[in-house]
Amino acid sequence: MQRQSPLGRRRGRPSLGRRESARLISPQQMISDFDMADRKMRAQMRAVHALKSKLGVKNIVDSNIARLKKRWAKNREKTRLLDNLLDIKPEYVSSIKKSAWARRLLKIRLVRDPKFVQIENLAAFTHNVFQIMRACEANGQQYSMAIVDIDKFKRINDSFGHGVGDVVISEMASMLSNFAKKYGGAAARVGGEEFRVFVAMSPKEFQAKLAGLQIAFSRSLEKPERRGTKPIKDWTGWTAPTFSAGISAKKGNKQALLNNVLSRLSTESDAALYEAKKTRNAVLVFK
Repeated sequence: MQRQSPLGRRRGRPSLGRRESARLISPQQMISDFDMADRKMRAQMRAVHALKSKLGVKNIVDSNIARLKKRWAKNREKTRLLDNLLDIKPEYVSSIKKSAWARRLLKIRLVRDPKFVQIENLAAFTHNVFQIMRACEANGQQYSMAIVDIDKFKRINDSFGHGVGDVVISEMASMLSNFAKKYGGAAARVGGEEFRVFVAMSPKEFQAKLAGLQIAFSRSLEKPERRGTKPIKDWTGWTAPTFSAGISAKKGNKQALLNNVLSRLSTESDAALYEAKKTRNAVLVFK
């Protein structure tokens, strides 16, 4: 018997596009679905409230609308407005249900990284990034995203053990999380030794600040034995770890679809990271 995904079709649940498929959707797509459903619900709500204000009514249940139509049968303008209200009411109710379902999924998935709790997971990161993007749209402010990757991390795990590797990741997670909080941004561990950081600043400024963070990161782990962790054998061959990062930037645009913008930023940041990894311990901006 085929097992159905917990995000598959259920009785009484509104359709949300890709959420109808049996596979788990990505956090980015989930947040995008929520954003679109919420915006549509708010647009419908504004339209309904505008009609209610013009009509001077609060209760729009079917029985009350039917009663008002009889009372205003000879008033062509009010009858027209009531007909408009009846036309958009089903879509209004549907948009509220879709937004509520998307919000429920959002709450289920919005948790911190299960192992390194000082930093967000990708779902929470995407949610916060979309909020920052919306804020930047108001004044056309520039924002930047970086993909950060710890250099030669496999060597650290293989030579000194996963316990030491966890200390390195934990330090990176703490530093990036504190950095994001300081500048009103967002940071997340994507998986393994890869992280993402999003801030409302120019790519050049972001590049300079990450370069400073590189120095602090390496200095903090020059003597990992002070962290109380032990290697597989000994510390022979240990060198302070470094990280590389690729940055991409964009200016706030009210017409842009957030999911598409974030996908483009991810692709460009990854391309810049690829170049940075050639020399390692580098922070490059996509060109």
